[in-house]
Amino acid sequence: MSLFNFGRAIEAVNQSTKDAEALHAEANSFDLAQTGGFLSVVKYLVFAVLACLNFHLFYTHVPGYWGIALGSVALLFEACTIYFWNKQNKSAGRHKNALQFFAMFFTGISFTHGCAALYQIAGVGPSLETVILTYSKFIAFPLLFGAMVLAVCVLHYLHWSTEISEARAETLRRAEIGRAALITQQLELEHESNLEQNRLRYFRDRIIQEEKYVQEVEKLAAVKARGRRVVDAIQDPDIRQELLNVFGQIGSPSTQQRRIAPLPASATNPKDKASTE
Repeated sequence: MSLFNFGRAIEAVNQSTKDAEALHAEANSFDLAQTGGFLSVVKYLVFAVLACLNFHLFYTHVPGYWGIALGSVALLFEACTIYFWNKQNKSAGRHKNALQFFAMFFTGISFTHGCAALYQIAGVGPSLETVILTYSKFIAFPLLFGAMVLAVCVLHYLHWSTEISEARAETLRRAEIGRAALITQQLELEHESNLEQNRLRYFRDRIIQEEKYVQEVEKLAAVKARGRRVVDAIQDPDIRQELLNVFGQIGSPSTQQRRIAPLPASATNPKDKASTE
Protein backbone atom coordinates (compact mmCIF):
# COMPACT_ATOMS: atom_id res chain seq x y z
CA MET A 1 0.00 0.00 0.00
CA SER A 2 2.81 2.39 0.83
CA LEU A 3 4.60 1.59 -2.44
CA PHE A 4 1.42 2.38 -4.36
CA ASN A 5 1.14 5.81 -2.68
CA PHE A 6 4.81 6.47 -3.36
CA GLY A 7 4.31 5.77 -7.07
CA ARG A 8 1.34 8.09 -7.26
CA ALA A 9 3.37 10.88 -5.59
CA ILE A 10 6.19 10.50 -8.14
CA GLU A 11 3.67 10.59 -10.97
CA ALA A 12 2.13 13.81 -9.57
CA VAL A 13 5.57 15.44 -9.35
CA ASN A 14 6.37 14.50 -12.96
CA GLN A 15 3.01 15.87 -14.11
CA SER A 16 3.57 19.20 -12.33
CA THR A 17 7.03 19.43 -13.91
CA LYS A 18 5.54 18.86 -17.37
CA ASP A 19 2.89 21.52 -16.74
CA ALA A 20 5.52 24.05 -15.64
CA GLU A 21 7.62 23.36 -18.73
CA ALA A 22 4.57 23.81 -20.97
CA LEU A 23 3.73 27.12 -19.36
CA HIS A 24 7.32 28.26 -19.74
CA ALA A 25 7.36 27.30 -23.40
CA GLU A 26 4.07 29.13 -23.98
CA ALA A 27 5.41 32.26 -22.26
CA ASN A 28 8.55 32.21 -24.40
CA SER A 29 6.54 31.75 -27.57
CA PHE A 30 4.36 34.81 -26.82
CA ASP A 31 5.62 38.01 -28.51
CA LEU A 32 4.27 41.57 -28.26
CA ALA A 33 3.78 43.75 -31.30
CA GLN A 34 6.92 45.72 -32.12
CA THR A 35 7.48 48.97 -34.01
CA GLY A 36 10.23 47.46 -36.12
CA GLY A 37 10.19 44.79 -38.76
CA PHE A 38 7.53 45.12 -41.42
CA LEU A 39 6.25 48.44 -40.07
CA SER A 40 9.73 49.93 -40.30
CA VAL A 41 9.98 48.87 -43.95
CA VAL A 42 6.59 50.41 -44.71
CA LYS A 43 7.50 53.60 -42.85
CA TYR A 44 10.74 54.11 -44.75
CA LEU A 45 9.03 53.33 -48.09
CA VAL A 46 6.23 55.80 -47.41
CA PHE A 47 8.61 58.58 -46.49
CA ALA A 48 10.82 57.76 -49.46
CA VAL A 49 7.82 58.20 -51.77
CA LEU A 50 6.90 61.45 -50.03
CA ALA A 51 10.47 62.67 -50.39
CA CYS A 52 10.44 61.95 -54.12
CA LEU A 53 7.09 63.72 -54.54
CA ASN A 54 8.26 66.75 -52.56
CA PHE A 55 11.46 67.02 -54.58
CA HIS A 56 9.50 66.65 -57.84
CA LEU A 57 7.03 69.34 -56.76
CA PHE A 58 9.65 72.02 -56.17
CA TYR A 59 12.03 70.97 -58.95
CA THR A 60 9.36 71.11 -61.65
CA HIS A 61 7.75 74.39 -60.57
CA VAL A 62 10.97 76.29 -59.74
CA PRO A 63 13.50 75.55 -62.47
CA GLY A 64 17.23 76.02 -62.07
CA TYR A 65 19.41 75.91 -59.01
CA TRP A 66 16.73 77.39 -56.78
CA GLY A 67 14.44 74.45 -57.56
CA ILE A 68 17.25 72.00 -56.71
CA ALA A 69 17.89 73.87 -53.47
CA LEU A 70 14.20 73.72 -52.54
CA GLY A 71 14.07 70.02 -53.39
CA SER A 72 17.13 69.39 -51.20
CA VAL A 73 15.49 71.26 -48.32
CA ALA A 74 12.41 69.08 -48.83
CA LEU A 75 14.55 65.93 -48.64
CA LEU A 76 16.16 67.21 -45.43
CA PHE A 77 12.66 67.93 -44.14
CA GLU A 78 11.71 64.29 -44.74
CA ALA A 79 14.84 63.09 -42.97
CA CYS A 80 13.92 65.21 -39.93
CA THR A 81 10.41 63.71 -39.99
CA ILE A 82 11.79 60.16 -39.95
CA TYR A 83 14.15 61.10 -37.10
CA PHE A 84 11.28 62.47 -35.02
CA TRP A 85 9.22 59.30 -35.51
CA ASN A 86 12.17 57.07 -34.62
CA LYS A 87 13.08 58.98 -31.45
CA GLN A 88 9.65 59.85 -30.05
CA ASN A 89 9.35 56.49 -28.24
CA LYS A 90 12.87 56.78 -26.82
CA SER A 91 12.34 59.92 -24.81
CA ALA A 92 10.14 61.16 -21.99
CA GLY A 93 8.49 64.25 -20.60
CA ARG A 94 8.35 67.48 -22.54
CA HIS A 95 11.00 66.30 -25.00
CA LYS A 96 8.86 63.31 -25.99
CA ASN A 97 5.80 65.53 -26.44
CA ALA A 98 7.77 67.90 -28.64
CA LEU A 99 9.08 65.01 -30.77
CA GLN A 100 5.57 63.69 -31.28
CA PHE A 101 4.24 67.14 -32.16
CA PHE A 102 6.95 67.88 -34.72
CA ALA A 103 6.68 64.35 -36.16
CA MET A 104 2.97 64.83 -36.86
CA PHE A 105 3.41 68.44 -38.01
CA PHE A 106 6.21 67.59 -40.44
CA THR A 107 4.29 64.56 -41.68
CA GLY A 108 1.24 66.71 -42.36
CA ILE A 109 3.25 69.23 -44.40
CA SER A 110 5.05 66.49 -46.30
CA PHE A 111 1.78 64.68 -47.01
CA THR A 112 0.23 67.93 -48.32
CA HIS A 113 3.19 68.48 -50.64
CA GLY A 114 2.97 64.88 -51.84
CA CYS A 115 -0.77 65.18 -52.54
CA ALA A 116 -0.16 68.42 -54.49
CA ALA A 117 2.55 66.71 -56.55
CA LEU A 118 0.30 63.70 -57.30
CA TYR A 119 -2.56 66.05 -58.17
CA GLN A 120 -0.36 67.81 -60.70
CA ILE A 121 1.05 64.59 -62.13
CA ALA A 122 -2.40 63.02 -62.53
CA GLY A 123 -3.80 66.21 -64.05
CA VAL A 124 -7.25 65.79 -62.56
CA GLY A 125 -9.52 68.64 -61.60
CA PRO A 126 -8.80 72.32 -62.02
CA SER A 127 -5.20 73.39 -62.47
CA LEU A 128 -3.32 74.54 -59.35
CA GLU A 129 -0.26 75.64 -61.29
CA THR A 130 -0.46 79.29 -60.23
CA VAL A 131 -1.03 78.48 -56.56
CA ILE A 132 1.75 75.88 -56.44
CA LEU A 133 4.15 78.16 -58.30
CA THR A 134 3.49 81.05 -55.91
CA TYR A 135 3.80 78.72 -52.90
CA SER A 136 7.05 77.20 -54.20
CA LYS A 137 8.68 80.57 -54.87
CA PHE A 138 7.60 82.57 -51.82
CA ILE A 139 6.31 80.30 -49.05
CA ALA A 140 7.92 76.86 -49.29
CA PHE A 141 11.48 77.72 -48.27
CA PRO A 142 10.60 79.96 -45.27
CA LEU A 143 8.05 77.39 -44.09
CA LEU A 144 10.25 74.30 -44.38
CA PHE A 145 13.50 75.85 -43.22
CA GLY A 146 11.83 77.84 -40.43
CA ALA A 147 10.03 74.71 -39.19
CA MET A 148 13.31 72.78 -39.05
CA VAL A 149 15.10 75.61 -37.21
CA LEU A 150 12.21 75.87 -34.75
CA ALA A 151 12.20 72.10 -34.17
CA VAL A 152 15.96 72.03 -33.55
CA CYS A 153 15.79 74.92 -31.07
CA VAL A 154 12.74 73.61 -29.20
CA LEU A 155 14.03 70.04 -28.97
CA HIS A 156 17.40 71.24 -27.78
CA TYR A 157 15.74 73.40 -25.14
CA LEU A 158 13.38 70.63 -23.97
CA HIS A 159 15.97 67.84 -24.02
CA TRP A 160 16.35 65.93 -20.76
CA SER A 161 20.07 66.72 -20.64
CA THR A 162 19.18 70.41 -20.46
CA GLU A 163 17.30 69.81 -17.21
CA ILE A 164 20.28 67.91 -15.82
CA SER A 165 22.62 70.71 -16.88
CA GLU A 166 20.32 73.26 -15.28
CA ALA A 167 20.25 71.26 -12.05
CA ARG A 168 24.06 71.01 -12.06
CA ALA A 169 24.38 74.70 -12.85
CA GLU A 170 21.98 75.57 -10.02
CA THR A 171 23.96 73.41 -7.60
CA LEU A 172 27.23 75.02 -8.67
CA ARG A 173 25.61 78.45 -8.45
CA ARG A 174 24.51 77.83 -4.87
CA ALA A 175 27.97 76.50 -4.04
CA GLU A 176 29.61 79.60 -5.51
CA ILE A 177 27.17 81.85 -3.65
CA GLY A 178 28.00 80.08 -0.40
CA ARG A 179 31.71 80.32 -1.14
CA ALA A 180 31.40 84.01 -1.95
CA ALA A 181 29.43 84.60 1.24
CA LEU A 182 32.07 82.75 3.25
CA ILE A 183 34.87 84.78 1.66
CA THR A 184 32.91 87.97 2.34
CA GLN A 185 32.44 87.02 5.99
CA GLN A 186 36.13 86.17 6.27
CA LEU A 187 37.06 89.54 4.79
CA GLU A 188 34.68 91.28 7.17
CA LEU A 189 36.23 89.45 10.12
CA GLU A 190 39.71 90.38 8.94
CA HIS A 191 38.62 93.99 8.50
CA GLU A 192 37.09 94.07 11.99
CA SER A 193 40.21 92.44 13.42
CA ASN A 194 42.45 95.00 11.72
CA LEU A 195 40.18 97.78 12.94
CA GLU A 196 40.31 96.51 16.50
CA GLN A 197 44.09 96.11 16.29
CA ASN A 198 44.41 99.67 15.07
CA ARG A 199 42.11 100.88 17.84
CA LEU A 200 44.11 98.93 20.42
CA ARG A 201 47.35 100.34 19.00
CA TYR A 202 45.87 103.84 19.21
CA PHE A 203 44.94 103.42 22.88
CA ARG A 204 48.35 101.90 23.62
CA ASP A 205 50.12 104.83 21.98
CA ARG A 206 47.84 107.23 23.82
CA ILE A 207 48.64 105.60 27.16
CA ILE A 208 52.35 105.76 26.39
CA GLN A 209 52.03 109.44 25.42
CA GLU A 210 50.09 110.27 28.55
CA GLU A 211 52.65 108.36 30.59
CA LYS A 212 55.33 110.55 29.09
CA TYR A 213 53.26 113.63 29.91
CA VAL A 214 52.93 112.46 33.51
CA GLN A 215 56.68 111.82 33.74
CA GLU A 216 57.44 115.28 32.39
CA VAL A 217 54.90 116.85 34.76
CA GLU A 218 56.51 115.00 37.65
CA LYS A 219 59.90 116.31 36.57
CA LEU A 220 58.50 119.82 36.25
CA ALA A 221 56.90 119.57 39.70
CA ALA A 222 60.16 118.33 41.18
CA VAL A 223 62.11 121.15 39.56
CA LYS A 224 59.60 123.76 40.73
CA ALA A 225 59.60 122.33 44.25
CA ARG A 226 63.41 122.37 44.30
CA GLY A 227 63.39 125.90 42.94
CA ARG A 228 60.93 126.95 45.60
CA ARG A 229 63.14 125.44 48.27
CA VAL A 230 66.14 127.29 46.88
CA VAL A 231 64.21 130.57 46.76
CA ASP A 232 62.85 130.07 50.25
CA ALA A 233 66.37 129.40 51.50
CA ILE A 234 67.52 132.85 50.34
CA GLN A 235 67.40 135.38 53.20
CA ASP A 236 67.63 138.51 51.11
CA PRO A 237 64.09 139.46 50.07
CA ASP A 238 65.24 141.46 47.06
CA ILE A 239 67.17 138.56 45.62
CA ARG A 240 64.29 136.22 46.43
CA GLN A 241 61.82 138.54 44.68
CA GLU A 242 64.11 138.87 41.68
CA LEU A 243 64.37 135.11 41.36
CA LEU A 244 60.61 134.76 41.69
CA ASN A 245 60.22 137.26 38.88
CA VAL A 246 62.69 135.28 36.80
CA PHE A 247 60.65 132.14 37.41
CA GLY A 248 57.54 134.10 36.40
CA GLN A 249 55.86 133.71 39.76
CA ILE A 250 54.51 136.14 42.29
CA GLY A 251 55.36 135.59 45.91
CA SER A 252 52.61 134.10 47.94
CA PRO A 253 51.22 135.88 51.07
CA SER A 254 53.00 133.38 53.22
CA THR A 255 56.27 134.38 51.64
CA GLN A 256 55.51 138.08 52.11
CA GLN A 257 54.71 137.50 55.76
CA ARG A 258 58.02 135.70 56.22
CA ARG A 259 60.00 138.59 54.75
CA ILE A 260 62.44 140.08 57.35
CA ALA A 261 62.18 143.83 57.93
CA PRO A 262 65.46 145.71 57.36
CA LEU A 263 67.42 146.87 60.50
CA PRO A 264 67.66 150.63 61.32
CA ALA A 265 70.62 152.34 59.79
CA SER A 266 71.71 153.74 63.19
CA ALA A 267 72.08 150.28 64.64
CA THR A 268 74.07 148.97 61.79
CA ASN A 269 77.29 150.95 62.32
CA PRO A 270 78.60 151.86 65.94
CA LYS A 271 81.01 154.47 64.59
CA ASP A 272 78.21 156.51 63.10
CA LYS A 273 76.40 156.43 66.43
CA ALA A 274 79.48 157.75 68.33
CA SER A 275 80.03 160.62 65.88
CA THR A 276 76.48 161.69 66.26
CA GLU A 277 76.82 161.95 69.95
